[in-house]
Amino acid sequence: MTRTLPTAALLALALIAAPPLARACDPEAMNQEITEICRAAFDPAAEIARAVLARATPEEARALTAALTAAGDACDVGDPAAGARQAVEIARLAGRIEARTL
Repeated sequence: MTRTLPTAALLALALIAAPPLARACDPEAMNQEITEICRAAFDPAAEIARAVLARATPEEARALTAALTAAGDACDVGDPAAGARQAVEIARLAGRIEARTL
């Protein structure tokens, strides 16, 4: 126990003396970068989905419209990871619609 106390004290001192890396990061800049990454996944999928929307069944059109809205909102103000995942689903559905109509 006597050995661990000085070691723990030295570790605590080192942690206090060295500023955490997170202080060097700008949270707003990080959020903007994450949003841009999400948009890079979402925007092409949305473009493809909008192009095939006229050929979709009413059910597919409703699903695409709802997914586009949800993914766009997730990218911009919500959860960018969820928006990027949703973009993949949008692209898959758009691809199935396009393949069916060819």
